[in-house]
Amino acid sequence: MDNTRRAKPTPEDVAAAMRLKEAWLQRAYDRGLTQTKMAEELGITQGAVSQYLNGRIPMNYRTLKAFTTALGIDDTDIRKDLVEQQFHVPSVTDDDWTDVTGYSQAAGLGAGAEAVEYAETHSLKFKKTSLRRRGIYNKPLAIYYGKGDSMEPSIEDGDAILFDTSDTKPVDGLLYVIQVNGMANPEYYVKRAMVLEAGVYFASDNPQGDHNWKKPKPMDSKRNPITVIGRVHWIGGWAD
Repeated sequence: MDNTRRAKPTPEDVAAAMRLKEAWLQRAYDRGLTQTKMAEELGITQGAVSQYLNGRIPMNYRTLKAFTTALGIDDTDIRKDLVEQQFHVPSVTDDDWTDVTGYSQAAGLGAGAEAVEYAETHSLKFKKTSLRRRGIYNKPLAIYYGKGDSMEPSIEDGDAILFDTSDTKPVDGLLYVIQVNGMANPEYYVKRAMVLEAGVYFASDNPQGDHNWKKPKPMDSKRNPITVIGRVHWIGGWAD
């Protein structure tokens, strides 16, 4: 039986529905989520799910939680004004955090850092909700440490750099850990992707910090081809 509310949506309801629909478009496909599956979860019709997403039916707290749990986000990402939310403040426990392993491997910001055998050094704790919000919870994450100054002010020498090793398709403007091949020993760097008509290039934010990176380098160079190791997501703060 469809027990959805039939009250006329308020401006707040419509605004929340817009945020929910945006999250749905960004995350549902990757999570194998469909309107039919969501309808089964809620015990309603697929049509009612569509009406929720389009702001035609106001969401109660139960419905909001069902959507946001399925999408892997917090209910407060969609709205914070429901009465029930004031009585559901979760306590922080160890279960709210996950460990990401740090390695002794450095990632060159300027002169490069020779690739060495992986050696675990310690773990850093990250909130699961933060990782879910970025869509990288349960992804193969790792942490290297910056060396050099050619990525200032984005990354400083010694900064911890969290990256997702499963995300290796360059997107224009984003930061990546890369490996430059064709040398006596491969070297790791962190550089910014430039997706141009001529191809994919990687560049320094501060090219004056290293004479080897005064100009962007092509990914498909015959002499020193570049392999993407993973996308950078965190450097003491979320990197966009």
